[in-house]
Amino acid sequence: MAHENEVDTWVGHRLRDLRSERGLTLMTLSEQTGISVTHLSRLEKGHRQPSIGSLLQIARVYGLSVSELIQEQELEDYHLVRAADAQTHPGQDGHYTVLSGPGSTIAVIRVEVEPGRSIKDARHGGEEWLHVEKGEVVFRLSGKDIALSAGDSIHFDSAKVHRLTNKGDTPATVLVASTAATTPMHHPVPSAKSRR
Repeated sequence: MAHENEVDTWVGHRLRDLRSERGLTLMTLSEQTGISVTHLSRLEKGHRQPSIGSLLQIARVYGLSVSELIQEQELEDYHLVRAADAQTHPGQDGHYTVLSGPGSTIAVIRVEVEPGRSIKDARHGGEEWLHVEKGEVVFRLSGKDIALSAGDSIHFDSAKVHRLTNKGDTPATVLVASTAATTPMHHPVPSAKSRR
């Protein structure tokens, strides 16, 4: 298994290569994602672990799925994730595993939130569905707290400010399905291939 710093560095290189391929400056990417230039720079250098919200916003700008954004691609008619082969990535707000395939119309991510930790406030276009696999969490939507236990699910408009917090004593595992990464922008940034 790769060391956390190696993963951060690989993801950072991937983010920098995608931005370079599209001929974007950090300032332009910042304006399109709402993420500060400083934070984007740290992500690209591998000095910061990306939050799930950041990955969704960056993927949306590039018109990619989260899987296409951070994982090496396979050329198959389907995307299979075997339990033993699932790649877990460290993030600012917990460990996450991308379960959806490249080019999918929905991003599916398994998030492991440590006790006392929160996933930062997020707000992005699209819809989101959360399902608690293990543990208990407090889900905040537009300022309202909703307690969720193992087996509970919630579906909501992800344009509303939302946050997930593990107030328990044990890690919580949550499945997140989001259309945010694949909701096209009005003027998506073209890839170098499509500009030729």
